[in-house]
Amino acid sequence: MIFEEEVLILKEVNYKENDKILHALSKSKGKIQLLSRGCKKNNSKLINVSQLFAYSKCILYKSKDMYIIDSAELVDNFYNIRNNIDAFLYANYILELVSYVAQENDLEYKIFYMTTEILRCLSQFNENFEKLTAAYELKLVSILGYKPDFYHCISCGAKIKSSAKFSIVEGGFYCFECEKNGSGINMDYNEIIVLQRILKSKFEDISSIEIITIKVLSLIRNYLFYHIGKDNFVTLKLL
Repeated sequence: MIFEEEVLILKEVNYKENDKILHALSKSKGKIQLLSRGCKKNNSKLINVSQLFAYSKCILYKSKDMYIIDSAELVDNFYNIRNNIDAFLYANYILELVSYVAQENDLEYKIFYMTTEILRCLSQFNENFEKLTAAYELKLVSILGYKPDFYHCISCGAKIKSSAKFSIVEGGFYCFECEKNGSGINMDYNEIIVLQRILKSKFEDISSIEIITIKVLSLIRNYLFYHIGKDNFVTLKLL
């Protein structure tokens, strides 16, 4: 069966003399493996779509345990990411992260488009990479089913209006009156407002949030890592 699919290349592995096996994120089939035949030849029509970060519309057909690329049209290769070492490392971390959480035949399509969008922003901007990545982490964990509540006390339900204590396990804040009921991370009200803004803002608007403290960045990452059950991503060691 031949069909069209949008794919984003997460990893490329040399195979035989002129071929590559590509680990890819697809719009409708989750994480899949692709065989790109002859793509290492200089005159190959698949050379550009068979590289890391390539976002393409492909014509595929299934063969045993992987898909074969019959033809493909490049949508974007986010080329400028390669011209900035920080953008390149953060983009690699994004790919490593989504490769871990994505499963075969089980993916929320929002993750696919959100990942291509964050790569577009990383390729266009010259700064704010850490802010953008934090926004991606927070939106990703929310899509995965662990959306935190930054607005209401998880104990009494009252609206958060002052400093509060965030529980990574429970995914929400204990208000000042209820904080004795549970343990967590103390956050001042300005930091809580920042968390609310990050969660609801588009990636291109993240730069308008002038101050995102180390504590906010750490809370987001620790919350994500707790709920996906992994924290030892290779690229983070380089960052």
